[in-house]
Amino acid sequence: MTRLQLHRLLLALVAVFVVGAVVLYVLSISLAGNGGDTARLFDSFAIVAFMGAVLFGIIDFFVRPVMRATPDGSRDVETPLNG
Repeated sequence: MTRLQLHRLLLALVAVFVVGAVVLYVLSISLAGNGGDTARLFDSFAIVAFMGAVLFGIIDFFVRPVMRATPDGSRDVETPLNG
């Protein structure tokens, strides 16, 4: 797996976790009428999903700078930007 593929995988994970956090938060609001415990449970799941998105975002932040720079300006030797 190249670093570019790893970067794309981490970004996809961040997107999945953010969407999951939003869905779980909306579910916690819609289920609040059924009882506080159910809403609180979904709210805690949403917080965990958001923390997962932040964690993968931080990992991605540190993965990108260690990629090798090439003369044409791309960050990955295997897939240059201009070719």
